Amino acid sequence: MSLGLLQKMKIVGYMDKTFSETKKTGFSHEVLINPESYSISYGTASNDQTAQGASEIKSRFRNRLPQVLSFKFLFDGTGVIKKDSGSLASLASGLAIPGVSTNTGVTESIANFKKVVYDYNSQTHQPPYVQLQWGVLCYNCKLTSMSINFKLFKPDGTPLRAEADCTFEGIIDEKKLAGIEDRQSPDLTHTRTVIDGDTLPLLCFREYGDSKYYYQVAQINGLTDLKHLTPGMKLIFPPIINN
Repeated sequence: MSLGLLQKMKIVGYMDKTFSETKKTGFSHEVLINPESYSISYGTASNDQTAQGASEIKSRFRNRLPQVLSFKFLFDGTGVIKKDSGSLASLASGLAIPGVSTNTGVTESIANFKKVVYDYNSQTHQPPYVQLQWGVLCYNCKLTSMSINFKLFKPDGTPLRAEADCTFEGIIDEKKLAGIEDRQSPDLTHTRTVIDGDTLPLLCFREYGDSKYYYQVAQINGLTDLKHLTPGMKLIFPPIINN
């Protein structure tokens, strides 16, 4: 895939954890500046037991905890940062004339962001599920915490810049989880028809719960162009490929 192609992180809201195209909430958010970094946390849970008369506790594995992703998102209404600048590293090349801004105001931008990741949905009676899409990253999750720090203001107190520290908990449905834990699961062999907007990492994530298999799937299907998929073409997704 081209390393020079600018791709903004996109966050898409869904009504349930199937993350089906028909279950989109209709709300999405494209970040102003791609994150400099993000962190993924893994964990396990155990049961602690003490045998009668023993002085030490023995821990027995119970289950794996959901993965946790942490991001920091920037909201800017000063006009200093153009909307098409790609990352904090390219900030210098993304400068505009101060005071001349085509960006949405900070308060409105945060309100739109909250519609995607946080606001209560009257149809599902819960906040939305969200999918983070950025290059080979395709992550199904839900927001667990969000802290917004306002950093710059107009003389009248109107915020001009803010950062949102967000934590997301990974979501994977039972069928995909069974397939990942049993890599030979035959029910993960599928033929899928590409629709407009599909990417190979996104399709791999839908099938396997992980986008990292896109290169192997490309080889199996004889794809020479990993950047563009033609709507209507059919792709084979075999059982999960061992590392």
